[in-house]
Amino acid sequence: MNIKIYFLLILTGLVLNVSAFGQARDNTYLRMTNTSAKIVKGKITHREAIEYDYDGERLVCGYVLDISVVQSWKGGTEDFKVFSSNSDIIMDGEVDYFLFARRNNNFGNNTKVEFINCDGGKSTRMDISGFEYLATRLRQQIFPIISYDNGDSVIDTDTNVMKRGDWMMIVNRISNSALPYTIARRRLNNGNENVIEEMSLSDFISEFITD
Repeated sequence: MNIKIYFLLILTGLVLNVSAFGQARDNTYLRMTNTSAKIVKGKITHREAIEYDYDGERLVCGYVLDISVVQSWKGGTEDFKVFSSNSDIIMDGEVDYFLFARRNNNFGNNTKVEFINCDGGKSTRMDISGFEYLATRLRQQIFPIISYDNGDSVIDTDTNVMKRGDWMMIVNRISNSALPYTIARRRLNNGNENVIEEMSLSDFISEFITD
């Protein structure tokens, strides 16, 4: 076989593999967008920790959150409650969040028991029939928002460009691996553990939610 043709075939295979990988990455949040009943920006006005006794140790296995909706892309502007697993990060203080919540098809029905992740990599069986909305997937669904619209001049150290608008804090590397490169984002810390990044909310909306 002509060596030029051989290398051309290899290059074509690599391009196809990269394209397929990128499509799989996109599908993660496209699927989440399609299956969520609510996609909103809001405030957490109250939270209640759900704790379980695990061999004598009290573990937090998620929170029931009261959400006051500020802006809605799906599901209306009514306030609501959502049960969130510990895959998400809930911060203290006055912080806005961008969040996905799916409707619980077993809400109000007979007891429905599912495995819920808890602290320390442990899990427990929990009746979820009392929660109308859920954010309990392994991938991050609730994102704290940092706003750069308060007049401060914040320069992105990676690009030397002034940062504007709302940026979502992404604290789950599984989530980050599902993001296309069209979304502006940057690391806020070093190392491979407890990775925290920011990503542009407007870019995220344009990529996954806006038609």
